[in-house]
Amino acid sequence: MNQNSTPMFHLEKSIRRWLKRFRNHRAYDEASFYEMEMHLRDHIEDLINEGYSERKAFEKAVAAFGDIPSVAEEEYLNLKREKTISLMLYTTLFKNYYKTSIRSIIRNPLSSVINLIGLSAAIGICIFTYSFAQWTYRTDQFHENKHKVFLATFYANRDGKLQQNGRSPRPLGERLKQDFPQIDAVCRVQNAEAVVKYEDEVFHERITFADPTYLSLFTFPLKKGVPSSLEDVNSIILSEEKAIKYFGHKNPIGETLLIKFNKDQKKTFIVAGVAQDFPPSISFNFHFLLHFDNLHIANPTYDQNDWSSFIEATFVHLNDTTGIHSIAQQMDKYRVLQNEAKKDWQVASFAFEPLATLHKRSATIRNVIALSTKEGYTAILFLSFVGIFMLVIACFNYINIAVVSAVKRLKEIGIRKAIGAHRRVIIVQFLTENIIATSLALILGLVLGAYLFIPWFESLFYFDMGFRWSDTILWMFLPIVLLVTAFASGLYPAFYISRVPVTGILKGSFKFGKKNRLTRVMLAFQLILSCVFITCAIMFTQNVSYLASRSWGYNEDLALYTEVPDLSSFRLLEVAMKQEKDVLSISGSSHHLGKNSSSTVIELPDQEHEAQQIAVDANYFETLGIDLIEGRGFQEHSKTDKKTIIINEQFQETILQGNPIGKIVKIDGERYTVVGMVKDFHAYNFDTEIKPTFFKIAHPEEYRYLSVKVEAGTQRDVYRTLQNHWISFFPETPFQGGYQEDVWGMYFVEVGIHGKVWRGIATIAIILAGLGLYGLVTLNISGRVREFSIRKVLGAGLGNIAKNISKHYLWLFIIALSIGAPVSYFLISIVFDIAYTYHMPINIWGVALAVLILVVILLIVVATQLLRVFRANPVEGLQVE
Repeated sequence: MNQNSTPMFHLEKSIRRWLKRFRNHRAYDEASFYEMEMHLRDHIEDLINEGYSERKAFEKAVAAFGDIPSVAEEEYLNLKREKTISLMLYTTLFKNYYKTSIRSIIRNPLSSVINLIGLSAAIGICIFTYSFAQWTYRTDQFHENKHKVFLATFYANRDGKLQQNGRSPRPLGERLKQDFPQIDAVCRVQNAEAVVKYEDEVFHERITFADPTYLSLFTFPLKKGVPSSLEDVNSIILSEEKAIKYFGHKNPIGETLLIKFNKDQKKTFIVAGVAQDFPPSISFNFHFLLHFDNLHIANPTYDQNDWSSFIEATFVHLNDTTGIHSIAQQMDKYRVLQNEAKKDWQVASFAFEPLATLHKRSATIRNVIALSTKEGYTAILFLSFVGIFMLVIACFNYINIAVVSAVKRLKEIGIRKAIGAHRRVIIVQFLTENIIATSLALILGLVLGAYLFIPWFESLFYFDMGFRWSDTILWMFLPIVLLVTAFASGLYPAFYISRVPVTGILKGSFKFGKKNRLTRVMLAFQLILSCVFITCAIMFTQNVSYLASRSWGYNEDLALYTEVPDLSSFRLLEVAMKQEKDVLSISGSSHHLGKNSSSTVIELPDQEHEAQQIAVDANYFETLGIDLIEGRGFQEHSKTDKKTIIINEQFQETILQGNPIGKIVKIDGERYTVVGMVKDFHAYNFDTEIKPTFFKIAHPEEYRYLSVKVEAGTQRDVYRTLQNHWISFFPETPFQGGYQEDVWGMYFVEVGIHGKVWRGIATIAIILAGLGLYGLVTLNISGRVREFSIRKVLGAGLGNIAKNISKHYLWLFIIALSIGAPVSYFLISIVFDIAYTYHMPINIWGVALAVLILVVILLIVVATQLLRVFRANPVEGLQVE
């Protein structure tokens, strides 16, 4: 009841109180008093008929008899006093429940610790899941213009279906600005690699070229400098990370940086701004931001009117966003211009993607500037299921333990019922105590989530989830978790305990917990979920080993590589490395496996297909160990091979049917003959499907990679030699090379992290399953103390008691694991198909090992309880209180 609310008015009670008080203060005989009472009641009835409320009619009627203010005030105070007493009673009652709950926790430390560990771990996982979901859903939502900024994209027909592409023709941005007045601003963006030098520090960095509108369209506030500085072609704006990297904590404004775009093109820029640290949830950003016109310096042949060339992104801004649909309908004239300029890359239509949802859609858009959050949304789905199931397991544990703990409180419950406590009172008491206990688990779970689970996950993937205590939605989420957990775990124990008959308790005839089918059903469900989690942990761990040993389709162990800026640099290194005795072969290429390739269109008479192109020299197959299975390889210095290609098996299966050797295909308007076919290989990591790929001869002027094959066991020595030659030839350019087996970077580390995460989840599931089993076994034994004591007195041995205890769980385990094993096998097949492009064959051994682990847990729990029963004094078990 709200203390500030108006107390309830009872007319008849108020009349009797007032009459009693009035008679005590006035000298009236019995007849006069009766007449006065009738007059008062008639007056009140008349006033009520006139429309007055009962309270107002009462106050107005008694006013005619005098002494009204004090009487009316006393009446109000009496009503208020009743309300205050009621509040005091409720407060006292809940204080008593609080004390009872705390005492129960202290009196039963083992069961309390089990409950707190289970619930807090599950709640911690829920908080971690909430934080990860918030991080994913907040991606790019900090941009103030997220609903007004759109990315220009196009659709092209490839392999018989329309594919969306995030790039745009170079002239499109300028034409849009000229032709559509409803477009307020246009921003073109292009990223490129360059060498940045400050004093003696030299690094390879990613440079972003953008129009001056970049800082107004996107919410990247500056920590130092002003956004208008981007209008100066001689200025550069740094991210906070790069400002600290190059200048430490001193003010970088006014400092100069030399940027080498390539061997011949370089320019000095003045630092005019430093961006604030970027939000944790972001799909694209910058490190070195330059005016877009600097592309003409980086590439003197750059033609911004070339419709056959593309830039990375073109963004448009509209204050009236409804106009974007009419603009999209008028894009056909640009489609015609682009298709005339580049006939092998025909655009079907243009479209615009809003910035607010770009990160969600980017998984289906090729060559898009924004990073995809598709894996994040998939992870949210998995983590949500894990969190819910963990909470279910923890609640089931709590129910079992709560029912077990109630054995010690049967006398208390019986006495409370005997002195008049209704079942509703018992239910409220146990639910209140459960909310208090769950509140403690919530606090501990919040600590676990914020200081253990979230930091651990962030350290695995090297990112900031952006968890903040000031998050208002978090404090709305926590009460929901508290109430759901409290009622889910507390309703059944409260109703179950409250229905215990008082006569059975006081006589000692009530067989508490001996047969409780629901708790066994809950344990069976726990075992099924635990089997699923353990299977996932085992299979993910095995998959790490499988992927680590999976063939790449070529010999990556003996190959080294380095990037080179031009042909002259390649020749210098080639001559130097040929003198090394451990070098078996050297090759040059425009592209390199694991680093880059280019997409092109294969034209057949009836259809067009997209394929990956890798331009190499004749030695590339020997150097990388790529196996030729049909036809021949390229011949060195052969002029005829300039019009030949070598394909992989996927190319033959998806584009060419039958024997491919000698077939003619059209590429970039020119005819090429297929002279060979190699085995399929992984040009990129195992997350990427093997695509139709072909090799062609690279022009030496286009060499950008030097590859080296070495003798086994000499990789480190040759690598150091390669580095030393580079430093001596190009002291001002950082070395960019490495072992071919490391070309996929962090891929195997990330795959290993998947195993770590699932092992962590499985560990928690094993602990919770063990606790649940412990609770149910303890429940059963607590209700059969007298039975086991009689058996021991009659001479029952350890084997007899063990058989009697375990038989109650044997069929439970058989049924649960008979369901859990096939469910685990089915679910892990689905999870692997979603999580991995290539993965190990699903087998039954991972499921079998999970079942074995659960059986061992059963044996350990039963053994500990068996030992407890065997050591117990039967005399104490036979005592009757």
